[in-house]
Amino acid sequence: MASASVPAPAGQRRLEPIVAIAAVVCLALWPVEIHTAFGLPAHPLIIHVPVNFVPLLGLAAIALAVWPKLQDRFLLPLTIFSVATMAATLLAVGAGEAFREDRERTLPQALADDPTLQDHADAGSTVRITMVLLTLMLVAMLFAKRRPPAVNIVLRVLTVLLAATAIFFVIRTGHLGAKLAWGPEGGGGPFPGVQGGPPGTGGSGQGQGPPGGG
Repeated sequence: MASASVPAPAGQRRLEPIVAIAAVVCLALWPVEIHTAFGLPAHPLIIHVPVNFVPLLGLAAIALAVWPKLQDRFLLPLTIFSVATMAATLLAVGAGEAFREDRERTLPQALADDPTLQDHADAGSTVRITMVLLTLMLVAMLFAKRRPPAVNIVLRVLTVLLAATAIFFVIRTGHLGAKLAWGPEGGGGPFPGVQGGPPGTGGSGQGQGPPGGG
């Protein structure tokens, strides 16, 4: 049942354009590729942020879309959280692309045709696109509260679909990354057979190591 929306406080209304601008500015992170962090490949480190944040964000977004009366209190904080999660996702996927490039330079070219690696990369790219769309949808919902109810309903439906897609593909991406690191493709453990450490981190780079991170 629809309920009357409580007018947003003046402070919250002032924050809404700032959050919208921050979301757009974060899109500049799309082409960023971080290769290493603290002397290690950056991707396995950064990826833990979206792996944990995206499902939490997705479930919260679905809850707000299903129960719109929660939006007055929680929509702005959730949108801020979504902007931060989107930024982390863009950095994680970019680091994954850098990680793959490093592995292809140090490991046999056959890894470039690994179907699990390609599926992992494709799923990660889908998470990136979905997170951008979901964040923009939540930003749109901030301003749709003062628009006709039909607009808000459309945005809520799209939010549920995007949130569910983000949850599914972040789980799929993590599963495929785990297969690369720990499954038969990775020889049963992270970077097996690599003497002196993972390729690109000061080791010899010999042997078969996984081209993707968990």
